[in-house]
Amino acid sequence: MKFKKENILIVDDNYDMLELLHRNLKAQHFHTYKASSVVEAIEILKFSSIDLLITDLQMPGSNGIELIKYAQEHFPLIPKLVITGFPSVDSAVEAVKSGALDYLAKPFTNEELKKAVQNLIDLKQNTAPNYLEDTDLKQKKRTSYSGIVGQSQQIIQLIDLIERVKDNRATILIQGESGTGKELVARAIHYNGIFASKPFIAVNCGGIPDNLMESELFGYVKGAFTGANETRGGFFQAADGGTIFLDEIGTAPLTVQTRLLRVLQEKEVSMIGSQKTQKIALRVVAATNNDLYEMTKNGTFREDLYYRLNVVNIETPPLRQRKSDIKLLIATFLAKYGQEYNKPNSTITDKAIALLMRHSWPGNVRELENVIQRMLIMSKDQIEVKDIPEYLKYSIPSQEQQLKSLKDIEKAHILKVLSAVDNNKTRAAEILQIDRKTLRLKLDK
Repeated sequence: MKFKKENILIVDDNYDMLELLHRNLKAQHFHTYKASSVVEAIEILKFSSIDLLITDLQMPGSNGIELIKYAQEHFPLIPKLVITGFPSVDSAVEAVKSGALDYLAKPFTNEELKKAVQNLIDLKQNTAPNYLEDTDLKQKKRTSYSGIVGQSQQIIQLIDLIERVKDNRATILIQGESGTGKELVARAIHYNGIFASKPFIAVNCGGIPDNLMESELFGYVKGAFTGANETRGGFFQAADGGTIFLDEIGTAPLTVQTRLLRVLQEKEVSMIGSQKTQKIALRVVAATNNDLYEMTKNGTFREDLYYRLNVVNIETPPLRQRKSDIKLLIATFLAKYGQEYNKPNSTITDKAIALLMRHSWPGNVRELENVIQRMLIMSKDQIEVKDIPEYLKYSIPSQEQQLKSLKDIEKAHILKVLSAVDNNKTRAAEILQIDRKTLRLKLDK
């Protein structure tokens, strides 16, 4: 899937509607920013390049009309689309007077949303720069971007997303399997943007004991607890002005999640044992290989925090989905470790490469890197088939096994979507971008 050049900001305090809009627009190949309040939406408008604003009307605190008025005053060229579950002539008139160009009443169909969005996007089509095409041309000329190696469509798309968000402080959630380079993406976002000279603080939440995580993240004052012999700042204070990267965020205990939510909402942090708060200006980038959306359903991750973190979502593709990049990765690792092990002229045979291309790489790029490193150490000047670990030679699944695996993946995905919408088949079909009949046939199987 290739993202279009437009960025769409969707604003709704109903998390299910926010997720539904995001999935629908993603299926249309648009890139989305998500906000659950007017305050959050204004922050995104200030620091991001937005091409279309879609907002609900009825929200706690400031409502959608006030957001439309603000956007019309400060960003008059951004088209505004209003959606609401409480339609009335008065609200429609007020929305249009405030600057909205179109109005949709809930519930609306996928086709109605698609038509409304495309009509408003077309208004800007002649004046907006063709950003993505330029990015594609530039990316095809290079094979590495801040350590991210590849020329596949998945990597071009990933770098496009990094380029879109690198210069603003919108909160980012990076999701992907272990070994796909989530921290590499976080560092690329930071060091390619305007905050590159500021701190980048990486925190492995999974490596900090639960009872220490609060003090490590937020700091503490002297005497706050036994052993607190001095006042000490936490990772958030250290990252002020720059970026904090929270890896394995799904492992954070609920007490830490509550504190983190306040940091994201209020843009301030308080040390343990102190009543004072400190304003901070930083970008939060979180990463996980867990399904946080599913965790919100079973109560192990706060739903409100999930949506605060998931303003921008970036998915790191597994290596099996971008096998065309394997040759480039092999060359990169040979050059890297060839210098380290004093074997700068080492090569690899075509037959060995062909065998590596057939592996499914469940450990992703990290697994490939370890394999190349090991083979380089054990081989002479050229890596041959005999140097490849045995488990890689005999792990090629049959066509029948591959087909079964795809069916299992589809089944698991359908069941997960059904669970997320409380078995509402109409909503599930919308999210899956299929009709109810097709969904019913798949369920019968």
